[in-house]
Amino acid sequence: MDLGGLLLSPRLWFFVLMLAASGGILLTVVWFERKAAARVQMRVGPYHVSPQLGGYLQLLADALKFLSSEPIVPRGAHKTLFTLGPAIFTTLAFGASLLLPLTPSLKLIKDNSLLQYGLLFSIVILLLVSIAVVVIGWAANNKFAYVGAAREALLVAAYELPLLLSILAMAILYGTLDPIQIVEKQTFVVGALLNPLAFLVFIIAVAMATARFPFEIADYEGDVATGPYSDYGGVYLVLSFAGGTYYATFSYSLLASLVFLGGWAIPGYSAGPWPQDMFGHLLLAAWVLAKTGLVMFFYAFLRAAMPVLRLDHTLVLGWRGLFALGLAAVAWSAVLRLLGIP
Repeated sequence: MDLGGLLLSPRLWFFVLMLAASGGILLTVVWFERKAAARVQMRVGPYHVSPQLGGYLQLLADALKFLSSEPIVPRGAHKTLFTLGPAIFTTLAFGASLLLPLTPSLKLIKDNSLLQYGLLFSIVILLLVSIAVVVIGWAANNKFAYVGAAREALLVAAYELPLLLSILAMAILYGTLDPIQIVEKQTFVVGALLNPLAFLVFIIAVAMATARFPFEIADYEGDVATGPYSDYGGVYLVLSFAGGTYYATFSYSLLASLVFLGGWAIPGYSAGPWPQDMFGHLLLAAWVLAKTGLVMFFYAFLRAAMPVLRLDHTLVLGWRGLFALGLAAVAWSAVLRLLGIP
């Protein structure tokens, strides 16, 4: 492939877009999360770094501070898992998003017939993220990390099945797991309106999976310091507690924008072939990423508005409430399918 072909490669543009957009969205969401929580608690929040921008660059300053700190492995910790665990965590959390398309042309998987497997593998990888969190907690050799890891393992049992049921409901509704076909079927009515039960189950299950409020139980500072991330500092903390959890939220939010919120679909508009209509594809990708950011802003706002639930109450909610709602969502999709909707 010559240089011109390489520069116009949709895979290259997809990868660059995902890196830049995910970084920009995460920076903005974390700033918003801190500011919203501070406003509710009658504090100023981030301010001293870039006060003209309302402290927008505070996260970069914090990241630079941690990255320049000496990485310390506590005595008694499993050195290999302690040092590699955070990197594996972040890789899994962000890698899951790379298997999903931004537009029919901007995607990493070139063969359209394999896209349905890409969506499935994306979900599987996201579920593996929780295992990485448990491993990180176990490797630290810290009692707070052990308790946090045990809580994370219990939470997996509470949200995993409802999360899969919500995806199954949408697969039955659309009759496919191909994300391009799923988006095309949401051109006029998005999946969240067709099956609001599945959307509700997905949103709550993802909040559990990513330790968003009110389910910040495994790493709630008031109970267990930072849970599985206790004793992690410097670059290890950036990759795990600060990076991996937010990248997992980004991947889940991108999945939600494709399956429930219509993805890149805009009624009456479709992009031409790549690269002749490059602007059109970039516009559709921006539309998908805007929806992804909107979902992340919702989760960020919960921190300022919601208390933290008890572990036993959360498990009851997952095993009884969410599971029953997930089954109802599957049944509702089957009914719509029999009626020929959509």
